[in-house]
Amino acid sequence: MPSKKSKEKLEAKRLRAAHARDARLGATAASPVALPVAATNVQELDTHETPALIDAVPVPCSPVPFNVTAFEEAAPTAATSEPGCIVSSTATISSAGTNRALSGLRAKPGIAFPSLCFKVSPENKFHEVNVLHALGEQNAGLAPAKVEKFLTSLGINYSMYRSTQSTLHKHVGKEIVAMAKESCESAVIEEAIATKDSGAATGGVVQLHVSGDAAWPNRGSGRSYASFCGMFVLVGALRKSILSASIFDKMCFTCEHAEKQKRQAPKHDCWRGARGIFCEDNPDWRGSSKAMEAEGAVMCVKGIGAYTFCEPCDFSKARVSKFTSDEDSNMISAINDPNGDVPAELRDPPVEKNSDPNHLQKLFYKALENLRVEKKWTGNILSVNVIKYFNKLYRYVVKSTVGLDIPGFEADEEKVEWISGALMNIVDHAFNIDPTHAACRRYRCPLPDGSFHPWCGVESQKPDWKIHLPGGKFLDRTATPGYYEGVRDVMARFAKKEVIYKQLHTSDTNTNESINGMVVKGYLPGGKAQQNGQSGVYGWACCHTIVSKNEGHIYRQELCRRLGIDPPPSMSPLDSAMDEKREAAAVARRTHAGKARRLQSRLEKPSRNEAVGKVQATYSTGTDLDNDRYGNKVD
Repeated sequence: MPSKKSKEKLEAKRLRAAHARDARLGATAASPVALPVAATNVQELDTHETPALIDAVPVPCSPVPFNVTAFEEAAPTAATSEPGCIVSSTATISSAGTNRALSGLRAKPGIAFPSLCFKVSPENKFHEVNVLHALGEQNAGLAPAKVEKFLTSLGINYSMYRSTQSTLHKHVGKEIVAMAKESCESAVIEEAIATKDSGAATGGVVQLHVSGDAAWPNRGSGRSYASFCGMFVLVGALRKSILSASIFDKMCFTCEHAEKQKRQAPKHDCWRGARGIFCEDNPDWRGSSKAMEAEGAVMCVKGIGAYTFCEPCDFSKARVSKFTSDEDSNMISAINDPNGDVPAELRDPPVEKNSDPNHLQKLFYKALENLRVEKKWTGNILSVNVIKYFNKLYRYVVKSTVGLDIPGFEADEEKVEWISGALMNIVDHAFNIDPTHAACRRYRCPLPDGSFHPWCGVESQKPDWKIHLPGGKFLDRTATPGYYEGVRDVMARFAKKEVIYKQLHTSDTNTNESINGMVVKGYLPGGKAQQNGQSGVYGWACCHTIVSKNEGHIYRQELCRRLGIDPPPSMSPLDSAMDEKREAAAVARRTHAGKARRLQSRLEKPSRNEAVGKVQATYSTGTDLDNDRYGNKVD
């Protein structure tokens, strides 16, 4: 039984909540009644301008006009209004009112904000302003609670039931899903035409080269994934557009509640299972979080293979022939599985697996780190600088002949043979196995004009040349037993011809990683800090990302038109500016200066993380046992 003191606290808390609710209702009821639109002049809303004093200088208030005509149908009196429509737009905030809050900070002339009150009624639930409100939340990736804080901070009265917000979001989400499917369909047609023009077509079937990767909205390690939802995206290698996507969700409150009550769930927009964008849905899918990647790859490959192109195209079908991904073998195994879901005509010949060079480079770096930990080496024995040296040269050698027409390296077998020998020579060069460096001359980097670039400094014959290793000295194979043999064994694993064959291409999964970041950082409320599988929130964020990537930010204007709303005049300039900024950033990243800036930023990262001034130690076990309750040392 609760104590008497607990009951008194609960009663006091209830009374405070009741007083706060009464105060809010009183403030709403006291709001001025909206005037008829024909007789309303926004400029007259603040007839008595009160000058603000900022740094003892009078600053006049300059109200910003507000479009009252948009609320003509949704402007009932405050006493009879219900949650959902706009009640009034009569209150303004002048500089004089905000000057006290600024506490002397410099500010621009005052801006008048309308006092809006979002209220709900059945007849205007899908009013223009309410729909734009839901569209803005999804497009900006903001949760309703954050929007409420933002609007109330501007002096805009905000009140909307969660059920109404859910209805509006579903109304907008239905259109964005349809737009995502149409966008992927257009991207597949454009990618197929570009691939056909490049000569990759056999018997009227276009052989597409794609890259695929999965993403989860919650963080997970390489062995443990606990996210309730995820997405797999297939990107074309030529146009870098999203061709297909699969969105997975293991949550649906409506279905789960009905299952607990052992009854049939009502008709609703259910995201549980696997929903395909440009491929068939699979509502019965109930796999694990890690299984989303392989299942998504199968769904996307099937969807592209099942599409039939229109008459003007001189081809009717397309299939995925090359698939670039990380070193997770589950995807390619599921696609080429004879007993799997992929039809035989889409895996005959089998889909070729290409390795992402960035993932391979990370695996090589990790393998050297594991060797150091396993051997318990310390000091400069396979230190971080030594690992970076091997990792850099590994990347240089692999990329030296890929995508270039070099005399003597026309066939893939010749390139693979040269790359394999050059990789093994990296280790011999670092340990100075051959002081004459004859192998370094044999594995010089070839150039398209037939010449060679001497990557070995000994061959350059500079008197002050030093190898880029600690102390400018070669590694000593005799100082530590197994040093040379261990590094050589690791390099031999990555110098296998089978591994090199998978790297003879120019594609990667950078676009996929960028898309995964767009979902979390741009359109998903809460990011990776919380589960986002409820009520289609994650699915709508993925669809916004797909359309934004394929069509640009101007898709918001088309989405407004599809919802029966004229795009606001302020939307077009911002969308155009954001698209131009995205294109300029993409061009800058590919330039030499852009790459140099990113490299310099990575080099400066350790120095930026260095502590300056007094260093506060982190918590460690037992450090507080010798102190009193005020943190003082006890003798």
